[in-house]
Amino acid sequence: MTPMEEIEMDKRRKALDKSVISLVDKYMKTMEWDIPEVDETKARQMIMDEIKQAISRIESQARD
Repeated sequence: MTPMEEIEMDKRRKALDKSVISLVDKYMKTMEWDIPEVDETKARQMIMDEIKQAISRIESQARD
């Protein structure tokens, strides 16, 4: 990344983090509705793992 790109990314990093946290929270709420006695720690990790897999799929599609 160029220095200017890095500066722009730094400006947006906090907003991106907040967006990902909101996404995880959104799916946590969905899982709690479907599974009342869900293990929150395990559910949160499962959601984050799925987000990572989604990013990998998107990266693969971008290369094609």
